[in-house]
Amino acid sequence: MRYMSWALLILAALEVISIILMSNLIGGGWTLLLIILSIACGVFMLRNIGLSGLFLTVATIRTGSNVSLYQLLWPLRYVLAAIMLISPGFVSDIFAALLLLPFSGKPLASTGSNPFFHTPQPDQNDIIEGEFTVENNNGQSHRPNRQQHLPPR
Repeated sequence: MRYMSWALLILAALEVISIILMSNLIGGGWTLLLIILSIACGVFMLRNIGLSGLFLTVATIRTGSNVSLYQLLWPLRYVLAAIMLISPGFVSDIFAALLLLPFSGKPLASTGSNPFFHTPQPDQNDIIEGEFTVENNNGQSHRPNRQQHLPPR
């Protein structure tokens, strides 16, 4: 947790420095306009996907369908990028743009295993089922009653 507070402090300082540099480069009014546009884009993104995207991810996991990890993480990345766009500054906007860039991963279906879906496997016991007959000393054979020879549970 100690490193997290340092990281947030450094990020806040970088945000302030980026605002100052942009206002020197393009002017204060244009910088303010870019910050307002960034906040508006973040709010628009959150209103469009919001919690429904996260619920969609959970539903996809529960059905156990074959999807790629990218498809599972997209709603989470989208919401995180929207929150970063809402925060004022340009460093968080760059991170938000990086989160929104598409990258493709191998689908979980091609690897043959989906870590979110488990199919029950039959028990691997040493039991061999089959029919048998019991012969007594006189050479007479009979089939035993199955109910008598079941192992106790």
